[in-house]
Amino acid sequence: MEKFIIDGRYGQLLAANGINPQEILRIVKLPVDTFAHQQLKLTEQEYFAMINAIDSVTEDPLFPTKLVATDNIETFSPPIFAAYCSKNGYQFLKRLAHYKKLIGPVTYNSTQKPDTLTITLTSLSATEPLPNFFVKGEFAFMIQLMSAATGQKIKPIKITATFNDDQPAIIDYYGVPFELGTANSITFKMADLLVPFTTENTSILEYLEPELKKKLADLDIDDSYGKRVRSSLVELLPRGEAAIEDVAKSLGISKRTLQRKLKAENTNFQQQLNATREMLAKNYLLNTTMTIDDIAFLLAYQETNSFLRAFNTWTGVSAQQYRENHH
Repeated sequence: MEKFIIDGRYGQLLAANGINPQEILRIVKLPVDTFAHQQLKLTEQEYFAMINAIDSVTEDPLFPTKLVATDNIETFSPPIFAAYCSKNGYQFLKRLAHYKKLIGPVTYNSTQKPDTLTITLTSLSATEPLPNFFVKGEFAFMIQLMSAATGQKIKPIKITATFNDDQPAIIDYYGVPFELGTANSITFKMADLLVPFTTENTSILEYLEPELKKKLADLDIDDSYGKRVRSSLVELLPRGEAAIEDVAKSLGISKRTLQRKLKAENTNFQQQLNATREMLAKNYLLNTTMTIDDIAFLLAYQETNSFLRAFNTWTGVSAQQYRENHH
């Protein structure tokens, strides 16, 4: 069953907004240390169960909008950050739709007319109903980031949902009520979507997009052992576990079987380990302020110098130079 990677800071985000993260985990029956991981891996059912649990403990109709109004929400994940670096709102929504399934079990389907663009949300399986709280949050997320990126108040001209909500606070924030319909859709004026983003950054996109496209391709190869190895390493490396035996154990197979499966895919464990470390290192350097020593530790290097030599081999520049070049 496919799992989706959610940023581990989500627990901090809830706590900052007056929600006890442990209470949410108790309701959903997830492990108590779930939010302690840098990245959360949730199934579609777990993902929406968590959203429903959050909704159940708050009576604030605008709580979904407060979550997405958090400072630096755009840096929560590379797909979101890539969208934020777009040329305008039109490209932002298109890019977000393209990469959305990397970070959540939902798809964005767009319908374009000469003067408008409509985004319709559906669960990835098309069987899970989208929680009202989730729909409000997704639409608020679009509005918040496009407004922040343009420096203007971007509002939709229509919202249709599988529920209705015309509370004054809702209309004041979204600009329109949630009209009852058969789908969850939001419509923007094309003129608003063509307002330039002040956050446009082509150099960041040139770095991020190849890896994001690679991740999308991986999603389409369900039986790829390379993908399974990389997914396991994302969890194991911060624990200091970087050996093939550790990965084989996490996958429930023998070391010899894993080696044979990888060889059949024209790869090997060391290549997958290097690729995972490089991807994580770049993300850490780009999206966090962690020290080089801390990054080396999270990548399960025994010595920082070993990480520095490896990074220079991967990129041709030092880790510090890479961070300076991209900032």
